[in-house]
This record gives sequence, structure tokens and C-alpha cells, in this order.
Amino acid sequence: MATMTQSSIKDARSPVLKDMEGRETLLVTFGGINQGLGLPVFEFFNSLSSLSCDKLFIRDFQQAWYHRGLDQETSDLSQLLGLLGETIKAHHYQKVCFIGNSMGGYAAILLGTLLNVDKVISFAPQTFIGRWQRLQHLDFRWRKQIAGIYQSPQCQPQFFDLKKALSKRSYTTDVMVFYSPKHRLDRCHAERLQGLANVSLIPIESGGHNIVKQVRASGELHRLLQACLMDTHR
Repeated sequence: MATMTQSSIKDARSPVLKDMEGRETLLVTFGGINQGLGLPVFEFFNSLSSLSCDKLFIRDFQQAWYHRGLDQETSDLSQLLGLLGETIKAHHYQKVCFIGNSMGGYAAILLGTLLNVDKVISFAPQTFIGRWQRLQHLDFRWRKQIAGIYQSPQCQPQFFDLKKALSKRSYTTDVMVFYSPKHRLDRCHAERLQGLANVSLIPIESGGHNIVKQVRASGELHRLLQACLMDTHR
């Protein structure tokens, strides 16, 4: 893992950036299709500097919704899950929060509930990436990237549908999904999770697919993270 510096952020060989000083809480951010969370990665890290928590920023340079892992050492979802699980266990964190936008929002929900972390904050996530569901909903975004998932031997189709995956197991993770009801596809992806255990849907009228920028600019993102990470009583 690379230490969080501007040079490491620009280094395509650094899929995992870290700011780890043995604090009581951990924030894990999953980058979207363009690697960031609605703004440049270094700027995002700087915006979190006042949060007293360990931080990991994970980027999927293969743009495979994390199904192909991060690199040769962490080459699929299972290995990424193991890496995160070992990190959490080794540091005995009192609180763990996963956050992500779009593709990263998908990963935050999936991996966060699999690891049963305390909180997931997901912005405009895809909740299905299967071929027939995308066709049924006329979701033709990122066709090249998602086609690459289907062709990969590392893909795990049981996780293509988050609604189905979450319905099949128990978890205590508190999942918050922010989405724009005015964006047809984002509304479709988000509202199908209505009624699932511990899932809250938060519609934001403006911002479209980039609602994370709206929430960040209003200061609400920082307040959410601070509330989650500072409350060490689960």
C-alpha cells in the first residue's frame, strides 16, 4: 500500500492509498469509474484531514466494479475482501465506515455488508450489473467496462445483483444510499433496495449522477462521516 502523498495518488501502480496511524476508527473510500469521489483524489483526502481516523482510498484501475481485484496480489473480489477483513481485524477498530460513489458505491455496499462494517454511505450506486437486468432497464452506461467483467474468469455473478445478494444473508451494517430521483437510472438502481434490512434511501433533488458533489459542497458529507466515526458506541 502506498502512503497518501500527491505523487502516490498520481502513480497508477498505487491502487490502495493509506493514512494509517493506529486510530480507533477507519474510513475506507472506494473510487468510482474515474477513480475519485466526485473530485480529485488528493483534494478529497485533504477535505478529510480534520477527521481523526485511519483512512484507506481504494481504486479499481481495471474499471471492473472490483471483480478483478486491484492488482496481481489482490486479483478478485474474494482477495480484496480478505485484505480488508485482515486490516480491520489487525487494528481492532471500534468503528468502520465504507463510502463510495457510482462504481465505488456498489463496492462499498457489497464489501461493507459482507464484512458487516458499521456504516456504508453510497452515492448513486449501481445495484445490478448483470447483462439481462441492464438490458431490461435500458442501462447502457459503461458497456465496454462491464463487458470486460463478463469475460473475466474472476467475476462472481452471485454478486451482480446487490438486492439479491443482500436478501440472502443477515448483516447489521447501516446502509445509506443517496440518489437523485430525477435521474431515471439512478432512481431505478436505488429504489429497488427499498425494504431491505438496515437500508435507508435518501433522495437528493439536484445534482444528477454527481450528487456526491452536492452533498460534499453543502457540508453534509463531512457531518455524516464525523457523526459515524466519532460515535464509537455501536
